[in-house]
Amino acid sequence: MKRFILCLMAVTMVSVTVEAQEYAPIRWQGVYTNRFWDNWEVAAAGGNSLLQITQKGSDYGKFMDRNGWNANIAVSKWVVPTLGMRLQLDAGEFHNFTRPILRTGGMEVKMPYLFVHGDILINMSNWIGGYDPDRFYSAVSYMGFGYTAMSWTKKSQSPYNGEYAFTTGLINKFRISPRFDIELDLRSWLIAERSLPKEIQRGGRFAVAMSASLGVAYRFNQRYWSPAYSQVDVDGYLLAIMALEEQLIGREAELKRTNNNVAVLKNENESLRHSLAESRTESNVVVATIPTESVVFFTIGEATLTDYAKATLDSTVAQLTASDADIIITGYADKETGSAKRNEQLSMQRAENVANYLIGLGVPASRITTNWVGDTEQAFASPDTPTVNRCVIIKL
Repeated sequence: MKRFILCLMAVTMVSVTVEAQEYAPIRWQGVYTNRFWDNWEVAAAGGNSLLQITQKGSDYGKFMDRNGWNANIAVSKWVVPTLGMRLQLDAGEFHNFTRPILRTGGMEVKMPYLFVHGDILINMSNWIGGYDPDRFYSAVSYMGFGYTAMSWTKKSQSPYNGEYAFTTGLINKFRISPRFDIELDLRSWLIAERSLPKEIQRGGRFAVAMSASLGVAYRFNQRYWSPAYSQVDVDGYLLAIMALEEQLIGREAELKRTNNNVAVLKNENESLRHSLAESRTESNVVVATIPTESVVFFTIGEATLTDYAKATLDSTVAQLTASDADIIITGYADKETGSAKRNEQLSMQRAENVANYLIGLGVPASRITTNWVGDTEQAFASPDTPTVNRCVIIKL
């Protein structure tokens, strides 16, 4: 029955982890949870152990003489930066003494033991201070349940050779590289006194075992958590999209009105071009170029020309080809979203896509100068919204 319960504990730990991470990752405090085979650790350590009888005045022998040895191996799985699970096997030897007989002193009793247990791990440093993959020290508290087997040698036999045990402790993790930690594990566990050899039983119900071990932990596969947008960010993006959709409806109505005038404007431009050519031929009149400016807007995080942007360029190309002046194209990105490096790349791609589209419409490439400023400059100071600064400005 005891073996069945221990096997059930291990299977439950694995199945819960698989169930939580089998499907698409979810957000947790700014990071994504990982896949099943990510963020595993294996550890090995060694140190000392001590058995404390809970009956007052029942421990005999000097404190240092009652210290035994301890060694352990463990495998851990972190589900999120603050929560993990561990399966550990401890082996060691307790030292204690029988009750003194007159003045002859007590006899030393050595008790080999095995302790297998499953623990819930809580990274207190990540919980309180937030997730930091480069943190040097992390305090990990835990509590668990398992089975302690002891007293199977002829010199230290008791009516019971094992009992269930509850454990709790603190792992002090010191990061020395992305793969390795040094761990100082301070642990205690509560066991039934009846599982101890008869020579040292004092008639109480429980005994407390304590150990301190120092070892190394190794992390394999993915060792970090990918950052994710918070729900506040997502809600903000959704509101921004709704506002853009409303603006798009208004711009589409304006575009329809503009398209109705495209044919008229083309005829007027042809007439003006013809008149200008005649004027230059017939007289030495200096003709001033009337500055022209047009704006093309883009979707957040995108440099691809939308149908609306192409329509804006289609209606602008007649004015651009009506003059021989240089055309300056400047790309922008809003400073509210994205990194400076990403925004510089976006503004460059936006400017180049506009230039290539105009060249495709017949504008000579020799007249076009392409610039980009990332988010170091904003195209419009008012209104103060990120959407209007995701744009390209064309100046003639």
